[in-house]
Amino acid sequence: MTSNKLRILCLHGYTQNGTMFRKKTAAVRKSVDSLADFVYITGPHHISPPTYSTISEREAAAKEESSEGFKESIEFVKDVLIKEGPFDGIMGFSQGACFAALLTELLEDRTCFPNLISPTFGHPPFKFSIIVAGFKPTMQEATNIMLNKDKKVKTPSMHFIGDLDTLVLPEAMISLAETFEKPNIFRHTGGHYLPSNPSSRKELDKFISQFIANP
Repeated sequence: MTSNKLRILCLHGYTQNGTMFRKKTAAVRKSVDSLADFVYITGPHHISPPTYSTISEREAAAKEESSEGFKESIEFVKDVLIKEGPFDGIMGFSQGACFAALLTELLEDRTCFPNLISPTFGHPPFKFSIIVAGFKPTMQEATNIMLNKDKKVKTPSMHFIGDLDTLVLPEAMISLAETFEKPNIFRHTGGHYLPSNPSSRKELDKFISQFIANP
């Protein structure tokens, strides 16, 4: 008997790994257990958190960001998509959310970096993307082409934004959300984490339910 449950690829944040992210999201996973299976991986994400506070600091970060590291991360996740996929959606936290947004666009628009993900790559675009405390990348190579407000990502997205987050400021999260065509934004009064209170679980359940295939 074939399961109708969705499969969601999960990308951890800075200084975390897949096991830690799985534990931190246990309550949320349990609340949508009938809808989705979450697959956690530990990846070599090379995208720095936005710790800069001035334009000059941002420019310096963009120059220092490793494009080779970015490509290494893409190749790693491509391998996961082929060997463990297909996945219906993706969920990322912090650094992983930034990478999840990039990967969402790469799969949707194969012209972004055809040398990384070609039109013939064997995984379809994600049906949805869940972005938790996400931020736009500083890499010049990525920002010149991707996650641009003038060419919005069409993949449905849900964005969790903590109003008291001091690691990734709310305005940085909003900036990322605005690169999506119709972002579903959930703001909470907490900090740098995926909230698991009843209202946030209800909204996540509602969002994910849209993508369940009819029996």
